[in-house]
Amino acid sequence: MKKILLILLTLFSISLFAQDNKSEAGGPPKLSELIGYWKKVEIPNEEKLNQVNPWPQKHQWFAFFENGKVYSMMSDKDYEYTSKELEEVFKVLPFDITPNYKLDGQFLTIDNKEIKDYQELWGVNLFAIDVNEFLKKGNLIMSLDDGKGNGNVIYYRLLKKIE
Repeated sequence: MKKILLILLTLFSISLFAQDNKSEAGGPPKLSELIGYWKKVEIPNEEKLNQVNPWPQKHQWFAFFENGKVYSMMSDKDYEYTSKELEEVFKVLPFDITPNYKLDGQFLTIDNKEIKDYQELWGVNLFAIDVNEFLKKGNLIMSLDDGKGNGNVIYYRLLKKIE
């Protein structure tokens, strides 16, 4: 647990001070690397690592589109969706109430026009190498800020791209 936290904190502290600087282990994703379909990967001892869990369903899928929209869905059951299947699911969701995202270096913001003054601020890092048995090359780690402007991370999400 402490080793996992140390790895995550080291990666984020290095990249927070140099937003466009990629280290050997990774760095901020380019927009072209973010675009696509992703599946949440469980982090060992995730329930202890995260201070809160705003999205309690264990299995989660996401889509980042070039038009700035981000789609998500969750389930208590795991499925091995293909990108084609997720495309079909997400395209039926209403465009006008779907949250928007903006990638700016190491930071990704998500808004939701359905909720007044709603905004999520995420630190993002795309791994360039395998770090260990669960932090793999191509995985995206997202760290959610508590929204108070002090850089306090309250939730981590690890995503694997679905090709």
